[in-house]
Amino acid sequence: MSYHLELKNVKKDFGSTSIIRGVNLKVKKGEIHSLIGPNGAGKSTLYNLISGVYNISSGTIIFNNQNIENLPSHEIYRLGLSRSFQITNIFPKLSVFENIRCGLLWNLRYKYSVTKMLDNDSNINEKTNEILSKISLIDFAKESAGLLSYADQRALEIGITLAGGAETILLDEPTAGMSKSETERATSLIRNIAKDRTVLIVEHDMGVVFDLSDTISVLVYGEIICSDKPINVRNNEKVKEAYLGTFGN
Repeated sequence: MSYHLELKNVKKDFGSTSIIRGVNLKVKKGEIHSLIGPNGAGKSTLYNLISGVYNISSGTIIFNNQNIENLPSHEIYRLGLSRSFQITNIFPKLSVFENIRCGLLWNLRYKYSVTKMLDNDSNINEKTNEILSKISLIDFAKESAGLLSYADQRALEIGITLAGGAETILLDEPTAGMSKSETERATSLIRNIAKDRTVLIVEHDMGVVFDLSDTISVLVYGEIICSDKPINVRNNEKVKEAYLGTFGN
């Protein structure tokens, strides 16, 4: 089987300290794949390796049949792999509409111009509104992004990712700090965007993980100890001992 994203024996050392110790991970095209594990397991480091923030020490990372290990982040992004961060990353002083439109510019091959007025460009403005509708922020289009609620800012960040044309999205703690109702809305949004995309999620809310995921991989001390369907992960004794405990029992 050909996988959409595959890590083969990926390792990352910081000096004499080994953080990622030979990770093998396979993500199928079109699935929601969650990466879970205790604090300090290496989840954020692994995301930074996949997205080009850090260089790997050894191993291979393949995306869409192309080796991407140690490529710069912007090149990986242009290949169709994008990520969100634990800290919301938007343009707070721009409107919600302008945030999405900025994300569309490179994807639609717009170049710098002092004569072209974006406000008069029906193509990019229609596409901006389509994304705003998809993330349920069309009613806030004219609002300053910095005035949105935390949950809406997270939705906007996902919208910017969609605007960039990403076919695979790495979400880092997408429901952290949210109320129950906000979490339900975020879960619905993730499920919606995953209809035609591959989504890899780092998440600590096990209710969200087991509700959303097609596959769950468990990272413990820099190694994947299990990668399987949710029901099998829930019943895996090694996973219970290392992380889940009695969750779901």
